[in-house]
Amino acid sequence: MTIFEPDVLVIQQTKNLMKNDFAILDGEGMQVAHVETGGSALGRMFAGSRQLTVFDGPGNPVLQVKDTMTLGRERMEILDGQGRPVASLVKRITMFKTRVTVEFQGEQIDLIGDLWDFEFQISAPDGVIATVSRNWSGLGNALMGKSTYSVRFAPNIRAGHRLVGIGSVLALDLIREKQKRD
Repeated sequence: MTIFEPDVLVIQQTKNLMKNDFAILDGEGMQVAHVETGGSALGRMFAGSRQLTVFDGPGNPVLQVKDTMTLGRERMEILDGQGRPVASLVKRITMFKTRVTVEFQGEQIDLIGDLWDFEFQISAPDGVIATVSRNWSGLGNALMGKSTYSVRFAPNIRAGHRLVGIGSVLALDLIREKQKRD
C-alpha cells in the first residue's frame, strides 16, 4: 500500500534534539510511509528543521516540503519526489487570526479552522479535500512535544490534491516548530 490509497492517514511525530521525523500509517495502523528531516546537522541546530521528505518505501521519495527563507511571511514549497514544484504555501497575517493558503495549479486552497491545534479542513474551490484532527498520543508524548494527527481525505480526490494535503500538514508542523523557537 502507498500513501495514495488510504482515505485516512495517521501521522505520528518522532522527535529528538536534531530531528523532527514522522511515521505515516493507514487507518488500520500499518505504516505506509515515513518522513525524514533533511538539511545539515549544523543548520538544523541553529535554524531547526527546514526540509522534510516523505518516503513511500526505501529510497523512494514521493514528496518534499522546503522552508524558503524570507523576511516577513512564512513560505513553504511543496515538491514532488523528484524535486519539481507542486504547490506553494503562505502563512498570511490578518487582523485577528492566522490564515494559510496554498497555491496549486492556479487554485487557491485554504486551511480553515484551528491550525495550531490541528483541527482544520483543507478546502479547494470544488470542496473539502481533507479534514485534519489531532489524536491523543499519551501523556508522555504530549510532555515531549510529540504529536499524532489524522488526515481524512475526501473520496476520489486527485493525486495532486492528496500531495497538497500531506504537504500542507507537514508544512504547518514546520511553521509551528519555528514559532516555538522564536
